[in-house]
Amino acid sequence: MQCGCNDTVMVKAAWVILIVVLVCGSLGALWYVRSRHVANDDMTPRQAWEAVRQRENPAQSAYESAQQIGTITERRLDEVSGITASRRNDGVWWVHNDSGDLPRIYAINSTGKLLGIYRVVGAINVDWEDIGSGPGADGSPALYIADIGDNEKRRDAVVVYRVKEPDLSAGGESGQTESAEPFQFRYPDGAHNAEALIVDPESGRIYVITKRQSSPCSVYRSPWPLKLGEPMMFEPVTGAAVATISQWRLVTGATASPDAGRVVIRTYFSAYELLRSPGKGFESIFDASPSPVALPLEQQGEAIAYTRDGRYLVTTSEQLPAPIHQLKRK
Repeated sequence: MQCGCNDTVMVKAAWVILIVVLVCGSLGALWYVRSRHVANDDMTPRQAWEAVRQRENPAQSAYESAQQIGTITERRLDEVSGITASRRNDGVWWVHNDSGDLPRIYAINSTGKLLGIYRVVGAINVDWEDIGSGPGADGSPALYIADIGDNEKRRDAVVVYRVKEPDLSAGGESGQTESAEPFQFRYPDGAHNAEALIVDPESGRIYVITKRQSSPCSVYRSPWPLKLGEPMMFEPVTGAAVATISQWRLVTGATASPDAGRVVIRTYFSAYELLRSPGKGFESIFDASPSPVALPLEQQGEAIAYTRDGRYLVTTSEQLPAPIHQLKRK
């Protein structure tokens, strides 16, 4: 009997040891995956938002404190990563989801109400990260959709789709766009992850800012004029402000004002605005001294845009419910 008891105790001990090993192994695997994920450039930093805000002085901002004007609750808009004001429809904003959605753009109003859904003909959503407004080939209002996300830095080329902006006055809550023009790009120094798109409102030239967590980011522009077909090579942007911009971590969005006089670039926690030099071309913006813009607290803030009249900035984020904030220029 004594031997049998000992055997039972040993079996139980063996089971306990096995369970401990399995649990520890699982925890170790989770830690490994998380540590690799955290090291990835696209991760939201594990840093208290207030710690970041304390380094900023809202009084220096050219904008008043943010006011919430709406909330996105539509379940199909749970990963909004880009926003731009409509040039054809008063009071309308165009937004889109991150990767995982169909190639669709959504029209909402400033309260967050869904107004329409449009499938972008001829496009796919690998990793849509931003959207901007600019001129089409014929000068009419167009949307530029940036399929530029590349967390693993494996894409041979990224795409910016240009599509004629839908006219909501024609009626209907859903439909499809005209065929999109896919402009393909490669980086001169290998693949990058990026989430910020700037479109020159006058010419339609494209600018992209890469997203990094621990290393300097970069600013690139498209060749000019834009060409369809073979991928074009992005060109590095130079300018006095580029050295400053390159030190910003986790750039998640950018936009140009409708009059092409200002550009704002945002991260998860902060934003900076650059002003165009009087009498000079659009790219003189990258010679300007960035001015801070105090952003509101957001769950995962990636989207930012100027209103159609340029008097306000509007921001929103991924994850529902997603507040829509508005900042008035002083």
